[in-house]
Order: sequence, then C-alpha cells, then structure tokens
Amino acid sequence: MVDNDGVGGCCGVMDTRQQSGTAGDNQTTSSAQRSEYLRNKALAAAINDGESVAGAARRYGVSRRWAYEIKRRWEADGDSGLLPRSRAARTIANRTDAVPASRIVELRKQLEKDGLDAGAESIAARPERDGVGPPANSAIHRILVNAGLVRPEPGKRPKASYTRFEASPPDELWQSDFTHWPIATVPGAVVVSWLDDRSRSLLHARAFATVTMDDVQAAFLQACAEHGIPARTLTDNGTVYTTRPISAAPGRFERTLALMGVRQSNGRPYPPPDAGQDRTLPPHPEAMALRPSPGVLDRRAQRTARRIPARLQRGAAAPRARPANPGEAYRAKGKALPDPELAARTQVKLDEEQAAEPQPATPSGSMRGKPVPKDERAEPARADVTIGPRIRRIDRRGCVTQDNIVGMRRVFNVGRRNAGRMAELLVDHGQAVITDLETGEILADQTLDATREYQYRKPTDSVNDAPRQM
Repeated sequence: MVDNDGVGGCCGVMDTRQQSGTAGDNQTTSSAQRSEYLRNKALAAAINDGESVAGAARRYGVSRRWAYEIKRRWEADGDSGLLPRSRAARTIANRTDAVPASRIVELRKQLEKDGLDAGAESIAARPERDGVGPPANSAIHRILVNAGLVRPEPGKRPKASYTRFEASPPDELWQSDFTHWPIATVPGAVVVSWLDDRSRSLLHARAFATVTMDDVQAAFLQACAEHGIPARTLTDNGTVYTTRPISAAPGRFERTLALMGVRQSNGRPYPPPDAGQDRTLPPHPEAMALRPSPGVLDRRAQRTARRIPARLQRGAAAPRARPANPGEAYRAKGKALPDPELAARTQVKLDEEQAAEPQPATPSGSMRGKPVPKDERAEPARADVTIGPRIRRIDRRGCVTQDNIVGMRRVFNVGRRNAGRMAELLVDHGQAVITDLETGEILADQTLDATREYQYRKPTDSVNDAPRQM
C-alpha cells in the first residue's frame, strides 16, 4: 500500500520523515534536487507496490518513459539509483584531442617568435598545407584562451562588426598605397605597393626617395608587365593617385588607367579603403635588421620587397576552402580582365579633345621672327611687364599659351614630358615663372622675350627647390 506521502514501506524505501540520515539527503545540495529525489522515490514505491507503470506516471505527472527509467534504476542500484544525475553528455564527439591542442599551442608560440600573424586563421593554415584538416577557428581560439595565450581586450571592437569585402577572382581589384620604410641611408624612403584584393598577394613593391604620380604610374605598369592588367584599382584620394581634389580634369595616371580599360575607384576621405585587410608593411625587427646596403634605390627596393611577402604569409580569411597562402590564392582561378570598351571610349574622347584644341595662330608682321640658331641666341632685354597668376593646361606639345602679354600671344615651351599637367604662369617684371600645380615643381624660369611669340625653352635644373611629392 502507499501511505499519505506516496512512499511505500514494503519496497525498502524509507519514509520522507526519516530522510535526515539517508544518502539521498546527504548528497542532494538544493531544494530542486531534493524534490526530484523524493518524487523518484515515491514513483518507485508505487510501481513496487503493484501499481501499473502507466498509472503511476499519470499520478505523478511524468512520462511513461521516465517511469520505466526510474523502475530500471531502482531494480539495478536500489535507493542510490534514484538520486538526481548530471545531464551533461558522457562523450563529446567533436572535442579536440590533447595532441592537436598541444600542436596548436606550439604553432602559436612559434609564429609569435617568428614575428608573424599568430591568430586562429594563420594557425589553421599550417595543418592545411600538410594535408591535415584543422579544427574550426572558434575551436582554435578557445584552445588558446584556455592555455592563457590570448590577452583579453574587452574594449576592442568585435570582429563581427566589420563589413568584410573581397574581390571574387584575382585581378578584379588591385589596391595600392605607399608606406614610409627606412632603407639604409635613405630614412625617408617610400615604398609603393600593389596588392591583389582577392588573394592578399603582394604583386609589386618599389621604393622611391619621394613619390609622384609618375612614380605611381611606373610602379603600376611594372606590376602589369609582371602579372597582367587588372579590371579595377582602389586607392585613397592622394594627389599621386587622382587629381579630383584639385582639378576636374583627370591626371596622367587616371588617363593611363582609362586608356588601358582599368576602372579606378577611390575610397572615402579619412578612413582607409581597405580597413582590416593585411596590407601594410610592418616594421618587424628582423626585416629592419636586414636593410640593404647603400646603392641604387631600385635595387634596395627589390631586396626589401623580398622581405615583405614573409610578413604576409597568413591564412586566407574565409571561407576555409580558399588556398592557404596568397600565392596559391592568386593562381587558383581565372583572372578578371580590363574593360576594352572603356579603353575605346577614352581613346575616342582623347582624339576629339586633341582635334578641338585651338592651334596658335600665326601673327602678322615680324613679331614671330625666324628661328634663331641655338649658338646665336642671346639673353633678351627684360621688359618691365607684370601679369598675375594664370592657370593653364600644358598642351600635347609641352607648351603653355597665354594671350595679351605685351599686346600678343606668347607660347612658353616647358617640355613634352609635362604635357597634360596643370601649371601656373606668373610674369613678374619681365621674368616668366611656370610652376606645376600638382608637385610645386618649377618648369620654367626665364626672361620674357617681348620680340618673339615663341619663347625658347631654358633648362631649369638648378631652379627646382620644391620636392616632387604630395
């Protein structure tokens, strides 16, 4: 029979009023556990007294499956089988074994010692190269945290808050920037680098004493000669990449890109266009210790560039199916190509601009004069004339033309290599000075010859006191 508490005495289970000395009372540590123990005890007593399992389950509000489980525990272990048990899984199928965990810790320490990136993604890339499937990045991070190798940074912005982006095929997007990198006896050297966005592969790096748009263009063309032409570029708004901040007309580099069919993109002001992407050249002590000896700057740049890829040997960001290193990722699939229609439209527009460019009229009278042999030319008499600054574009012949200087048009030759630049013309008491608006370089500084329309070009090697840089 079952008493008022629902606990039978014939089954060997003690009354609840006598539980102060039982094993269940000693081992249950909370009221919830004690209530569960007493319910299991009453259920087992009812079944032992002959009540059906289904009836006992209904009376105590449990499932028949649980009632059978309590009956099995009672028959197997007696009173101790009725105690609450842990609900934790006895085995975890995906738990990382001790050997791979210790290997992950070793890789972390070795990468930090070598000065390389030692995050979960970089650690996972090492076993992949050996043909061994690594644990998930989250599992690797958890192992590093448990080993005390991760310094907590609660104020750090979470990685999930960043919006990641990457090109789909290689050569779809090239990124460029320049980094100040001390080299030997050139402490102010600047390294211009071109990086493939898809693979994070450093395609080209070249050092310059100072950086101009011509230098950026030379580095880009060299990278194209080595790896092919990309479909698009992404840079900041520096004037060595674009003239948009200072002029509505495209610069030489922008025009070159358009003629090659390469679309140019510029990031928003202030934030870098590739935030969070591993592209910068870090000042690693070992790389700094291996500075090249003095010599030709390009030769030093080549030696420095060989040190740079070692700093970028990190695993691909995501997904895991990508190749493990930048070089493999760059060669993994078909490459994007430039837009031939863009190149054709740009060429047509350039031809139309050149055809519409006004040609200098031949003046009447003797003001134009005949060409004077170079050895017979003399310094012209200075004419006391002053004209305020005039902004002019250097035409395709390399000349700057200004009307109404002492009653007629004057043509100043500053060299064909400067064609397309925006220049400032200033005449101060008969001295004509022409300055490049972009770089500050003095292109011409000579006495105005009031007797001639065409002003002979005078070399200005010793005049340029402005650096050719941003």
